[in-house]
Amino acid sequence: MKITRITTTKQNKRTVSTLKIEEMLEKMKTDTRRDQVRGIRWRAQAALKQEVYSHLGEDSLLPDVLPCAVMGRTPDGSVEIKRFNGVVLLSVGNLYESSAVKEVKQAARMMPMTMLAITGSSGMSVKILVSIEPDGGKMPTTEEEINFLLAEAYERAAAAYSAVLPRPVTGGEGSVSARFRWTVDKEPYYNPTPTPMRIMGTRMQPVPQMDITEPPAPKEDDAKAAPGQETRQLIDFLSKRYVFRYNKIMGYTEYMKVASYGAWQPVDERSQNSLAMEARIAGLNVWDKDVRRFLCSRLIQDYDPVDSYLWNLRGRWDGKDHIRRLARTVPTDCKQWPDWFYTWFLGMVAQRMGRSKKYGNSVAPLLISRQGYNKSTFCRSLIPFDLQWGYNDSLVLTEKRQVLQAMSQFLLINLDEFNQIPQKVQEGFLKNVIQLASVKVKRPYARHVEEQQRYASFIATANMTDVLTDPSGNRRFIGIELTGPINIKKQIDYEQLYAQAVTAIYKGERYWFDPKETEEIMQNNRRFQQLPASMQYFHEFFEPAGESDGGTYMSPTAIYDHIRSRAGSRTQLGNLRQFGRLLANLEGLQRKRTNAGTVYLVRELK
Repeated sequence: MKITRITTTKQNKRTVSTLKIEEMLEKMKTDTRRDQVRGIRWRAQAALKQEVYSHLGEDSLLPDVLPCAVMGRTPDGSVEIKRFNGVVLLSVGNLYESSAVKEVKQAARMMPMTMLAITGSSGMSVKILVSIEPDGGKMPTTEEEINFLLAEAYERAAAAYSAVLPRPVTGGEGSVSARFRWTVDKEPYYNPTPTPMRIMGTRMQPVPQMDITEPPAPKEDDAKAAPGQETRQLIDFLSKRYVFRYNKIMGYTEYMKVASYGAWQPVDERSQNSLAMEARIAGLNVWDKDVRRFLCSRLIQDYDPVDSYLWNLRGRWDGKDHIRRLARTVPTDCKQWPDWFYTWFLGMVAQRMGRSKKYGNSVAPLLISRQGYNKSTFCRSLIPFDLQWGYNDSLVLTEKRQVLQAMSQFLLINLDEFNQIPQKVQEGFLKNVIQLASVKVKRPYARHVEEQQRYASFIATANMTDVLTDPSGNRRFIGIELTGPINIKKQIDYEQLYAQAVTAIYKGERYWFDPKETEEIMQNNRRFQQLPASMQYFHEFFEPAGESDGGTYMSPTAIYDHIRSRAGSRTQLGNLRQFGRLLANLEGLQRKRTNAGTVYLVRELK
């Protein structure tokens, strides 16, 4: 089979040539235009990273491939159809990973009517040639008859392939002028003897004539050709001008102009109305509700920016310990800090990878120093530039719904000014929420509560040393007192930093603290615990003792009453229940159970 290639020169002159499909595939492996294709793919990847690239127009210099028919020049210089090839062109776009491209090609080759599956010039699409034949086997000969067949074939082939492929068909064209740009693919799928897809019941309805060298413009009358044709034209129209993706973390659809390669923008009401107006101006009989339904449908490919970022780091670690090196930029006397930070960092990345199914990353570093030691700057620097949207340091913990929603949308939550968090919040809500593996929230305007994956880990900063208030122990935080300002001038190699974590997790390294480390952390945190007035009075009037050095077993009530009698009845000691909890967690205080309850071995100080 031969295909048509139309080449446009820098002087805007067009040449039409034909070549065998086998010859085309061979050229696409070694063609000198591969640098142009590489440039297109580079710009497409830059757009995914929200980097702005100046469009220089190299795309227009790539030849157009018209696979549906063999074209030729007439004596007067116009283009005419010489022979119909019996194929229809489908396109699957919005494939942001090479693995997705490979999956689509592998699925397409399982369809017996697939003649060709090849990677598009952007590297983010797959072009599929589907072999077709009309019911009865007689191929059309006139341009009008060919377009009748292709219009019906495209709709039916697109529906059939969308049901089988891992991604839906988003483009292509049911016209003899269907085309794709010259591309490069070292491993295309080619079947020279496909089983044609039989197209039955072709509608013989006139199709407007058009210049074969130009892409067809959608017409309102064309939409009446078949049920669903209006929707198909709308999807084709939008897909040729924009790239769409559904951001799973943020919960909305994003879009970007194909020709601009600019930054991704969320689809809001204004942009939806603009898209609808563009379609109406182009002659499509559609409304804003049609655009909204498409943008909010599963036809838009899901995109997880965190998963994409981490997935691309597999196998890239250089073997150096970048995580502990980063930890050492924090000056402290705590010798275990680099190892504790390493385990916590692995837990943070594992949380984003969805590895913690039963328990979340339930420990948070707590950086303690006076102001001006770059604590907040260090916390923000833990997130790569591409994912900075995932950092939050302004969360209001009293707004419980907001906190739960943030845990499914952000990557790192900094509890800045931790010493200002009320004691009840610290001991209650925060202690519970920090260990959740998933969160259940109700999105705005939603009807049901949804269970969402937790992405966020926690870190905290404080300007005071006595900040931990939980009398039962503080194993949720790693208190680290800084001995000097953090070195924030050192450049962070984010690729290697996160590649090390991804490699360690895939190798099965532990990303949680074992009982021994937890006990060490709790011991370390004792010096940062806020000592209530009742405990201060206890240490003034009593001390832990042994049975051999004059100690006496006393109940919490007896100790409590004795303190009040010596300190004065107006002394604020809190309630008796809380006092008992504090005694139970007091280091070095021996106790035993009796019929009257728990008693403690103490010696009174005179």
